[in-house]
Amino acid sequence: MKNFTAGDLIALGGLILATITTVMGSILWYANAEKKKYAAERDFAHIRRNQEQMQQGLNDLLRELDHRFDTLDRDVLEIKSTLKLPKRD
Repeated sequence: MKNFTAGDLIALGGLILATITTVMGSILWYANAEKKKYAAERDFAHIRRNQEQMQQGLNDLLRELDHRFDTLDRDVLEIKSTLKLPKRD
C-alpha cells in the first residue's frame, strides 16, 4: 500500500471540493433554468389574458356603438316620418 503525502491529500481534497462545487453549481443552474421557464410561461399567460380582456372590451364597445347607431337610425326615421320628408338613401 502506498503512503499518501501531504501533496496527495491536498490534491485529493481539491478534487473532492471541485467535484462538489461543480455538482452544486449544476443543481443551482438547473433550478434557475426551471424558475425562468416558469416565469416565462406565467408572463405569457398574463399577456394572453390581457389580450383576451382587451378583445372582450372592444367587442363590448362595438356592440354598444352598434346599438346606439341602431337607435339613432330609428330616431331619424321617426323624425322623417313625423316631418313627412321623402326618404333618401
